[in-house]
Amino acid sequence: MTFSGDGTTHRATHVNARHVNLKAETYSPDGGSSTEHVTRLLGVQSELDGTSEQSVKAWKDLLANIAEIYNQSPLGKRNGNLLRTVDIFVKLNGMNSDHCAKEKKDAQLLEKEKRSAVYQTLGEDAILEKSNEELFPDFVAARKQMVEAVGGAEKWEALSESAQADQEAKMMMDLVRKLGKDSFDQLLEHEKRVLKLFIWAGCGCHKDLNTVRGGNTAMMAWWDANDVPGPVLLANRDNKAVLKDLEPGTDTLTPAQERALEVTARGGVKATKLAGDIFNNKDEKKGHHDVFRWWWFTHVHEDFTFPDTSNNRFQTHCEAAAALLLHLDHFKEFLIFVKDRKSVKRFSNMEQNLWDALDCIPTKTELVVLALYSQAISHPYMRHIRSPGEHINMLDLGPLHHKVHQHMKRIIEDPDFLIGPAVTYKTGAMDGKKWSNPGVMEAVQALVPDLPYIQPLLIAFFERAAVTWKRFTSEFAPGGLIDEATVEEKDLAWMPPTNDANEGALGAFRLFMRRQPHLGLRQFNAQAMFVRNKTQAFMNSKFEQDDHQYIHQLAREAGCEVKRKLAQTEHDEARIQKKNAAAEAKKKKAEALAKRLESISLVFGKEEITKLKGMKLKDQLLAFKAKGAPNLEGIKITTKVGQIRQALQAAIDSFNNGDWKPTGEDDWEDEDDLEDEDDLEDEDDLEEDDELEDADE
Repeated sequence: MTFSGDGTTHRATHVNARHVNLKAETYSPDGGSSTEHVTRLLGVQSELDGTSEQSVKAWKDLLANIAEIYNQSPLGKRNGNLLRTVDIFVKLNGMNSDHCAKEKKDAQLLEKEKRSAVYQTLGEDAILEKSNEELFPDFVAARKQMVEAVGGAEKWEALSESAQADQEAKMMMDLVRKLGKDSFDQLLEHEKRVLKLFIWAGCGCHKDLNTVRGGNTAMMAWWDANDVPGPVLLANRDNKAVLKDLEPGTDTLTPAQERALEVTARGGVKATKLAGDIFNNKDEKKGHHDVFRWWWFTHVHEDFTFPDTSNNRFQTHCEAAAALLLHLDHFKEFLIFVKDRKSVKRFSNMEQNLWDALDCIPTKTELVVLALYSQAISHPYMRHIRSPGEHINMLDLGPLHHKVHQHMKRIIEDPDFLIGPAVTYKTGAMDGKKWSNPGVMEAVQALVPDLPYIQPLLIAFFERAAVTWKRFTSEFAPGGLIDEATVEEKDLAWMPPTNDANEGALGAFRLFMRRQPHLGLRQFNAQAMFVRNKTQAFMNSKFEQDDHQYIHQLAREAGCEVKRKLAQTEHDEARIQKKNAAAEAKKKKAEALAKRLESISLVFGKEEITKLKGMKLKDQLLAFKAKGAPNLEGIKITTKVGQIRQALQAAIDSFNNGDWKPTGEDDWEDEDDLEDEDDLEDEDDLEEDDELEDADE
């Protein structure tokens, strides 16, 4: 099996959706069954915080709860099999998720749990196979190590019986894993490979999303890099007022104008974001929504909902760009309609910005590039990984990801595949199949002659997109785990090509809680898992009367939500106490350091600085910093000794030149007196100190 997961926050709490991908029985209404790869929902669970450690703990608690319910059930007793969490981890062969660092760390920690589980099961087998005489030396050595770890025999005897029992339990577990590791090391290479198989793969949708974002970053930077006038500024209402009187090419800017320019966006993605906010805002009280859709049906004679660009999904900006280009005149007509239906007959600031963007040649150039990418790359790729009714294994898609990268390079070498006079889907689309929307390509071809910078901008986008794509498909690199995995191993680590299941579960949970806020996680999971996991078919095939009675009894258990809420509050309060204690300790440490530094006399002899080493040199560095010496911002006590000495000597030169004066001192005119006092120190003592410091080092 493999796991998958994704997390978000809901009403200021962390929640995670989890699925398991495995080969399991599926049941048909006629009573038949078959075995196939399936993805089963394990529910949405809240977590105390968003760390990977808490996430893995939640995985273990979830699996332990599943094992406990099964082992106590009549079904488990009839089957005669004991389900253990450690056995589940042994069968865990991988994980798929999005590409965020937190999810990758989750996978790394789960892989460690799998390795520990393998050692434990092998160790248990070794104990069963060995005699007491064979195990006795290992037991004696483990017990000796345990006693030494607590501080010796006397401290061991001083421990309470419960504390000794805890230590002995830990000792036995460590001994089991040690024996298991020894057994693992003695296995054949192909046996080791099977037992340690664990593969991570990222969501295909997120690969495409990040690639679009990377390409857009390069496209936006191209204008300034090539000193070409870029897209029109699309400032918000406040910044537009600040920039109103700004003359083009002005070199002298006020601080307010500089900040307004810095935060003001422009370009194709900003235009599609504005269009999404106006035509299909995620807030139902904002935007035109039904007015837009009804006008569109009346004048364009089709049902149309503008892509949801008000959410953070970069592919939707490509879809929005294609829609704006395909129906450019209709969007302008609707904006005029909106203006005319107002009593003041004028655009809002957002509407004016969108109107300006749709009339801006550089902005339309960026929209064309976004639309071309979606037709050439995004749609063909998504068409493959989201093929309906097919159990696609993400681990089999290495050739597809390589093909996408090669097609990007091909377009970089010859952009005419997308913007030339003889463009065709056979050479322009990544998969050689028909365009997802031929009308968009026709609209693009009509605009291309009027876009003077379309070719270099297209190349810039695809160059960065190719780099980003390669980075986000690194798990498929030649010589990697996926590339070298056998057909059997890929089947053992089967996983879907997207993370849609988890994102869909989180979205469904949000809607569920919005419509029925009086219910909790337990009710949502019961309903969602029953439907998605086809529980009724399983029950029809496996359940008897006592099984129904058992789950009825479980359903009546109360208090889960109360315990969950109490645990969250207690965890938050414990974190606050820990942070406060750490802050107080840091404050006391800083005060102690400041007090110690006050007693340290600054050394202003450059020759003396060259003789200092160890703590004396570090103390001088800290003392100089405390007195405000310049040029020491990047110098730390962990910096190399030679660099510290050079920095201190530079600070001394600055002091001698009168560029700075130590803070907190009224009179530093008697510099020579200070140096004379340092010179009074006996040279023999200095040499002796150096020898001691050398010995310490």
